[in-house]
Amino acid sequence: MDRLRDIYSDEIPAAKILTATDPEALTVLGSMQDMPKVPRWHRGRMVLVGDSAHAPSSSSGQGASMAVESAVELARCLRDIPAPEAAFTAYERLRRARVEKVIDRGAKANTTKTLGPFAKTMMRLTLPILTRTLLNPNEP
Repeated sequence: MDRLRDIYSDEIPAAKILTATDPEALTVLGSMQDMPKVPRWHRGRMVLVGDSAHAPSSSSGQGASMAVESAVELARCLRDIPAPEAAFTAYERLRRARVEKVIDRGAKANTTKTLGPFAKTMMRLTLPILTRTLLNPNEP
């Protein structure tokens, strides 16, 4: 935290955030959090699109492209099916399998990237030593 505070002392809002951050509350390494799947994407004349309907892991890199795909598919359904609720049902039916496959793949990738309990403990024990010795930028 001292190093971060020194590096970002002239940066707003970083300096304020670092000043107010308790070092014990700082998470350096950890797992990615996945949003839960939404059971229904529409109700009445309201429909969800993009991350509000299907939020993949940020590590999948698929959020924006899936949102665009969904918007195009929704537009097609609204063009071809006169009743909005029927169009929303068709849109969800056409999109759900693909987006859930991407979401599941991202979640699976995240679990393989997550450190286990032993690795987390070892990282917590060795990182301070490494940063003071081998990784010290002030040493030649």
